[in-house]
Amino acid sequence: MNAAIPAPLPLIPAKLNMPSLPRGLLARPRLDEWFQRLGEVRLAVLHGPSGFGKTTLACQWARAFDGRVAWLQLHPGDNDPLQLGRYLLHVLDAQLEHGCPRSLLLAGQGREAFETLLTHLLAELPGEHEPLLLVLDEFEALHDAEVIAALRFFLRNMPSWMTLLVCSRGLPELGVADLRVKHQLLTIDAQHLAFETDEVQALLDLGLPIAINREQVERLNRRIGGWPCALQLVLQEVQTGRGMDVFLENLQLGHPYIRDYMREQVIASLGSATLDFLQATCLLDRFNAALADRLTLGSNARDMIEQLERRGLFLQSLDSLRQWYAYHPLFATFLQGELRTHQPQRLYDLHLRAAEALMAENLPEEAARHAVLAGCPTRVGEVLERHGRQFYRQGRLGLLQQCLETLPETVIASSPLMTLLQAWVSQNSYQFDQVERWFKAGEQALQQSCSEEDWARIVGEFNAVRAQVAMNRGDEQQAIALAHEALEREPLIMRTSKVAALSGLAEAHFVQGLLPQAQKQYEEAERRAREIRASHLVVWNLGQLSEIAIAQGYLQKAYSLQERAIQYVEQAELQATPIMEFIYRVRGQVLLEWHHLDAAEQCALQGIQILEDVGDRWLLQCYALLAGIAHARGQQSACADYIGKMQSMLADDNYHVDWLANAHAVMLSYWDSTQDKTAIQQWLLTAPALERGLNHFAQYNARNHARAYLSLKQTEKALPILRQLQIDAEQHGLVMDLNRNHILLAQLHWLREERQQALDNLQLALTLASSTGAIGSFLRIGKLLISMLKALQHERRLDELEAQRADRLIQLAQQQRDFSRAIRITLDEAVIQDIINRPDVPELIRHSPLTRREWQVLSLIHAGQSNEQIAEHLNVAPTTIKTHIRSLYQKLNITHRNEAVQLARSLLSKIQGE
Repeated sequence: MNAAIPAPLPLIPAKLNMPSLPRGLLARPRLDEWFQRLGEVRLAVLHGPSGFGKTTLACQWARAFDGRVAWLQLHPGDNDPLQLGRYLLHVLDAQLEHGCPRSLLLAGQGREAFETLLTHLLAELPGEHEPLLLVLDEFEALHDAEVIAALRFFLRNMPSWMTLLVCSRGLPELGVADLRVKHQLLTIDAQHLAFETDEVQALLDLGLPIAINREQVERLNRRIGGWPCALQLVLQEVQTGRGMDVFLENLQLGHPYIRDYMREQVIASLGSATLDFLQATCLLDRFNAALADRLTLGSNARDMIEQLERRGLFLQSLDSLRQWYAYHPLFATFLQGELRTHQPQRLYDLHLRAAEALMAENLPEEAARHAVLAGCPTRVGEVLERHGRQFYRQGRLGLLQQCLETLPETVIASSPLMTLLQAWVSQNSYQFDQVERWFKAGEQALQQSCSEEDWARIVGEFNAVRAQVAMNRGDEQQAIALAHEALEREPLIMRTSKVAALSGLAEAHFVQGLLPQAQKQYEEAERRAREIRASHLVVWNLGQLSEIAIAQGYLQKAYSLQERAIQYVEQAELQATPIMEFIYRVRGQVLLEWHHLDAAEQCALQGIQILEDVGDRWLLQCYALLAGIAHARGQQSACADYIGKMQSMLADDNYHVDWLANAHAVMLSYWDSTQDKTAIQQWLLTAPALERGLNHFAQYNARNHARAYLSLKQTEKALPILRQLQIDAEQHGLVMDLNRNHILLAQLHWLREERQQALDNLQLALTLASSTGAIGSFLRIGKLLISMLKALQHERRLDELEAQRADRLIQLAQQQRDFSRAIRITLDEAVIQDIINRPDVPELIRHSPLTRREWQVLSLIHAGQSNEQIAEHLNVAPTTIKTHIRSLYQKLNITHRNEAVQLARSLLSKIQGE
């Protein structure tokens, strides 16, 4: 007698119901293209590691699906074919309006094999039906061979009106290869499911109570790798701008909640062999099967990698041939943290083994990093002797510094190569006194063992470094003398020494205002750098040539030189080095001048990404560029954010006047916009001293002084500064500075009511701008520019290019958002006439016209100034202002100040574009 079949367990309703969608869900239109194809395929797979939003996306698609939806949440218990059969039949029967009763009965009896049951189901399904989407969520729970084979059979024989949508951590074994070649497969993996930066920005804008600037958004998404689960943590934890910075720091250290999630959801069910492989390889930035075999001391790495891919364990393929891999950044951080916590003694061995394996794979830079982390001077020294010159040629100065810090000083001093590398690293880190200390140590250790000729050649190479130190200390004459000495002999140790000396000589001439001479020397240095494949020096010289082009007023030429540098790096397939930040930053400055704000912002963000691991002090220029962009957009909060970061950096470090001038310029613009006179006065007390304007940064610094005085209405102090700048700019061919000085002089004379001088300078600035392309420098004036340009158009004859640029500038100035309550536009006669001529202006304004002074008073009332402030602004008695106010109230038929403000807002908005 057969044993009785046990009664089946009851069905859990939650497994048969679609989950509810979370609140605040972000629409992701870029995924719609795949959704539109859903009805055209037999199988659709959303696969990726845990927390990548597979279920959420499946819910969104299911709700938008034009047809029926059958949803089944899978569980490890569903590896029992009888249980899975009951669930599958119930969910399909419900959506088919009880259209498969016989199959449902067989499933309840539990006597048929799973594939037999599915055969009955397929025979019972109607030939025609409205579209039906069958969703199997958490498919990775299934591992029983009979179950998988039966589902593959079912998929192969499904009716055409049915589509199977699978959510799984790995790619399911459902015959996807055959379906792919038949165009019956749709797959979306973690790369597609990951949030793009614009989506992160949109989600944070939607869900956070504060505004997060773009730099924080990009930094966040780099660290979370687009992982939706981490974004949910952001929405829960971040309530302030500082809170975002803390969250970003926690991500680098290993966020405790992410650590808990990884332990519970990702590695809890892994075997010891898999865990050992993960820990052995997690220290590598990237690895292939050969590297993994060396680190694990095994020979089955390829099988293990394939297994990790199938299980969806945060492993990312880096190439189309699936040979190189990397762990998701948060997963790598987690694994490294577990290793440090539970097996700290293993770290040294793994780093050392990694260094040896990477050297064997001819990956010296990565080998050097692991040798440093292993703290092994012997291995580090071996790598530097073989590849130190290459590291310098490619601009890996940060890596060189880490390597050299690992070596004893006696080892460095005993090697001319190490001594030179150490000197260049110290110079680059602004440790100028250390440079000479290293040279003296090298001299004591090396001079006796070298021939007189060889030592003279080595000293020549030392002088190439000394020339650069002299330049950074502002001693151009000494730099020129040392560079000439370095150029007299062929280098013995590093072929780059002579190129570096030539670049130093060019820089000295550039600073002295000898632009043609500097340009020729930079061009020659770039040519020589290409010959010896010194990519760092190629890019450096192209960047300097672009700065010369900017100074000469050739912005398009500068942009083309920057493009050459970027193409050179891309064609040589070089990694981005800190020198590339210089290229992107200067390109961003050109784009800001052209008022291409989005492109300029992207350059600044690329620069920050390149420098992310180098140190915050180097980010000053990028933040200055971002602050300038935010100011141009009228984004007060973002601008204040960036200004705050800059002030922290400036307080903690010393910078060259070139960097200071850029940073101070945008800070002064911000303070002027917010009417922070105290900050401007304080800046003048500590500002870099004025020097002759022989170069662009001396000009910039002096213009900052002039701007500060203009903001404080001390035009008598600003005027002599600007006059001397013009003399220097004309003498040294600084055309871009000439252009900017004319703009500032126009503003100064306009504020002094010296109308003709203001218009003279403004017209000269427009003429120069026809060749320089200047836009941003004009717009920095603010709404005042509208009045000045309209007066110029009204009173002067402009050629076609000047007229077009004036119209364009007025249009852009009208679009500018102003975040101050200061007067934003001067109601000059030309502007007043523009207002009066408009058809939508009240007739009363035309019939009872205000005087020019009354218009000025009205605009100042609109700006929120009191009678006393207006009197001070116009330099008249308060009683005079009261007389003007009574007169304009009578003419405009208004009785109180609020009415005057409303009317002024209406009239001014027609001109200001608000």
